[in-house]
Amino acid sequence: MLLLIRFIVGALLLLGASAGPARRRPADDLARCWRQQGGELGNRALRFAFTEQSQELEHSQYPWQATAYAKQGTLTVNARAFLKLDSLRQGSRLYTSQTQLGPEELLRLDYGDKDLLPATPALYAEHLLGTARYSPLPLLRYFVEQRVAPSPSAAAGLARYETRLHGAVVRLFIDKKPGLLDRIEILSHDELFGDVLTTITYRDYAALQNLRFARKVSISKLGGKLQDEVQLRGATLVAQVTPLLTRPAGYALREPALPPPPVARRFRPNLHLLALAHTDDRVLVAEFRDFLVVAEAPLNSRNGEAILTAARALAPGKPVRYFVAGHYHPHYLGGLRPFVRHGATILCGPGTADYVRYLAYAPHTLQPDSLQLRPRIAQVEEVSGSKTITDGQFTMQIHHIGAASAHTNDYLVYYFPTEKLLFEDDLVWIKREGAPRKPSARQTGLYQAIKARGLAVDTVLQSWPVTDAGVKTIIPFADLEQAMQVK
Repeated sequence: MLLLIRFIVGALLLLGASAGPARRRPADDLARCWRQQGGELGNRALRFAFTEQSQELEHSQYPWQATAYAKQGTLTVNARAFLKLDSLRQGSRLYTSQTQLGPEELLRLDYGDKDLLPATPALYAEHLLGTARYSPLPLLRYFVEQRVAPSPSAAAGLARYETRLHGAVVRLFIDKKPGLLDRIEILSHDELFGDVLTTITYRDYAALQNLRFARKVSISKLGGKLQDEVQLRGATLVAQVTPLLTRPAGYALREPALPPPPVARRFRPNLHLLALAHTDDRVLVAEFRDFLVVAEAPLNSRNGEAILTAARALAPGKPVRYFVAGHYHPHYLGGLRPFVRHGATILCGPGTADYVRYLAYAPHTLQPDSLQLRPRIAQVEEVSGSKTITDGQFTMQIHHIGAASAHTNDYLVYYFPTEKLLFEDDLVWIKREGAPRKPSARQTGLYQAIKARGLAVDTVLQSWPVTDAGVKTIIPFADLEQAMQVK
């Protein structure tokens, strides 16, 4: 990966300030587009103010429910540098972020953070592609230096150019008549959704001296499920780029460490816990006479494969009959695809089955996992009310508490009568230290759901977070009862 980044950077630097009008260029639509939109800049940069409306999939109440954000800021960009300072408001609080991208450098101070994000080659490439939602200059320059040839298949009036960048397929579409960029399509890998298409369309072109730039950028994400828009105004030319952030001593793009394998612990005779340190998750494996049930698999197929391997090692010869996720958020459902591949029935809450099938059938051609290589029909079952799983001696009850969780509509909890134990994903959040606090809506909803169903509970196990948040995750039910008394 570092070799790829150095290759990209070398390609960008080869042109340098000499990439002005005196340099000989191939007579094609890409060269013409570059001359109009960035070739005359040299070491100068364009500076804009911008506003941005974006939609994000976060920890919402139901699948595909988007959270809207309104941002504003300033942007300085040329072919070798991208600097963005922006802010967003949530309630009465204002959050700022700073991004500085240059040759072999990504400095990113995210909203509310005090420390720079650890920079990896993959994160660098992601942000390089992400610059296109504000300005196409870095990607245009890359295509020019790589001498990407036009593709034969393009709509009438458009020239199409295609290449790969860090595994992503990037396509430029240039309107031949004005010689300006119409749109960029990026097909990239998402660890949850697989192959995802982002289409960035440039409209309302304006001129500053002899440079052309789009003042309106529309971004279609996830194949059209989410829509963003960026408006640029107040364009000026600056003689040089002034850094936003200081590069730390010893800075380098570093590959992340490989995640450690799950660590298994027998918690009860029929219950095993798998700890995933790199995601701070706890996975439950319930062992029955001749099969297993696995509950939760965070974020991606790689974690799902590791969990499946660890579960099989706990009980060789016993297949995983069911995989269940307490709710649809990625920390619990994201690793489901290996379980589909190996024939487990996927259990989920009401209204989530279609979302599960979407994840199961989403193409993963850019980074194939086991299900992509050997497809299988997903067996999916929604749990409405409750479901009992038993071998005649050991019993697991799955209860749908839904909106009572104050978190998601599909929320499930798991109860083991012989153990007087309840497993839930992320509802309790009682601090390890300090006096009891007034109960949250999540705590109240869980407590009332337990009482309404007449469940005799001594212990509550929480899946996430395990260590990072300073909360109890093996919780005496008495602690929850005590919290309910605080007014």
